[in-house]
Amino acid sequence: MENKKTRLIKILGIAVSIAAIVVGIVRFSIKTNKAKSNIDNARAEINRINEEREQLENVSDIAKRAKEDAQKENNTTEENKQNEENKSQEEDNNKSNKEDDKSSSTQERKATNKNVIVIDPGHQTRGNSSKEPIGPGASETKAKVTGGATGVSTGQTEYNLNLKVALKLRDALEEKGYTVIMTRTTNDVDMSNSERAKIANEAGAAAFIRIHANSVDSSSVKGVLTMCQTSSNPYNGDLASESYKLSKAVLDNFVDATGAVNKGVTRTDTMSGINWCTVPTTIVEMGFLSNPEEDELMATEEYQDKMVTGMVNGIIEYLND
Repeated sequence: MENKKTRLIKILGIAVSIAAIVVGIVRFSIKTNKAKSNIDNARAEINRINEEREQLENVSDIAKRAKEDAQKENNTTEENKQNEENKSQEEDNNKSNKEDDKSSSTQERKATNKNVIVIDPGHQTRGNSSKEPIGPGASETKAKVTGGATGVSTGQTEYNLNLKVALKLRDALEEKGYTVIMTRTTNDVDMSNSERAKIANEAGAAAFIRIHANSVDSSSVKGVLTMCQTSSNPYNGDLASESYKLSKAVLDNFVDATGAVNKGVTRTDTMSGINWCTVPTTIVEMGFLSNPEEDELMATEEYQDKMVTGMVNGIIEYLND
């Protein structure tokens, strides 16, 4: 009997202990969940605060950028205003210079010598990338002179081809009784396009013949063309008609002598070597070094002679017109 009572007391003690443990676990779980909930709430509050801070920063950035843009716009307005004033002053100066140049040029043109022809073999061994105005009194500038193109098949340089043909043209014209002045007789020079034009101007030349060869990205393009200014040229537009006649006569006779594709007369006011002229001038683009066939043709003595014959006939036709 005593033993049963003792065992019952022990069982009750164990039960009480288990109950106490269960209660403790439940309380701990409740506290843990409450703490976790508090943590989640704290995190949510922190996120809310961060979002508000970011919004404030964005507003601040927007305001800052708006202020900067306003300042830039104000600066740009002031700068544009100053540029307009400078441009107006520059245009006035250019207008005055052009009027002076035109007066001087008219006197030179009246002194044209019908027996003198100036030949300019285009380019040179080394180009000169220093800038010069594209015409008298111009604010726009271009490189003084470039080295020119190279034959895709022969590897011949344009400056050397130009000189070879130009010397042959000189000899042929001198045989016809003309006085010929060369801007250069060697490749080792440093002459800008305006300096070459000056030689023709000072000589009062009846014609200024500029010898060149062409080059483009496409290897299929070929043919001969000549170039001169338009009547709207601000530097020597009054010479456009004579320059066109010279260009057309040289082109047509060149085609007759060589059978080359006729690509016409190109009229442009972007060539400084033309814009500086006070005498009739033409640029002869003899053929395309970028075209293998024409590159190889222009390298031969026979075809060079044909080109020269055509140019001589064209120059004489123009002078006798």
